[in-house]
Amino acid sequence: MRRILICSSREKPRQALAGELRVLDIAQEVDETASFDEAVNLLKQESFSALIIDEATEEQIQQITQIHENTPVFYLADQSFSPLSGQVVQKPFRLSVFLPTLIAAAAQFEQSDHASIFIGEWRFNFAGKLLSREEEEIRLTEKEAALLNYLYGQTEPVDKETLLREIWGYGENISTHTLETHIYRLRQKMEPTGITFSAANGDGYRLIYE
Repeated sequence: MRRILICSSREKPRQALAGELRVLDIAQEVDETASFDEAVNLLKQESFSALIIDEATEEQIQQITQIHENTPVFYLADQSFSPLSGQVVQKPFRLSVFLPTLIAAAAQFEQSDHASIFIGEWRFNFAGKLLSREEEEIRLTEKEAALLNYLYGQTEPVDKETLLREIWGYGENISTHTLETHIYRLRQKMEPTGITFSAANGDGYRLIYE
């Protein structure tokens, strides 16, 4: 899942850019924040395909360089400069020129090892919907990858209603049977990996691995 983070204290330009990315379906999720500290916390806790930061200070650029872990970074700035990493987009800029660069950088990152996490001995690439170890590969569906990705980030069991809301969103045709079917199929696929799900008192799920 492509997820882009925009950090800018200027509310209207930030909302306008985020709105364009959503309308054009550039990413499944576009997160916004006016706070640099919040952006840093999000980068440490979550996975993003790209970061767009508006008018970063020298100190902020240094901090981002230390923590972004190869996530593509785009600095929106009135004046051009040469950061140690990331790209500078000088304002004003044409969205039609910026977007292809953003999309290409995000896509390249999503297919790289930097976009992967290890669950036990297995490498999980969310964007590629793939579990792999040496020569072994297990292909996942979009919902299976989303379930695995969401549960990996949780320290406590997650109830069924939360999973339905976070993975499927609310809808008339979505039921707990849908979730249970996906969990069952995912369990079968991951049986050789030693990764499994534990039902918490029949009410939720927790990822188990060594």
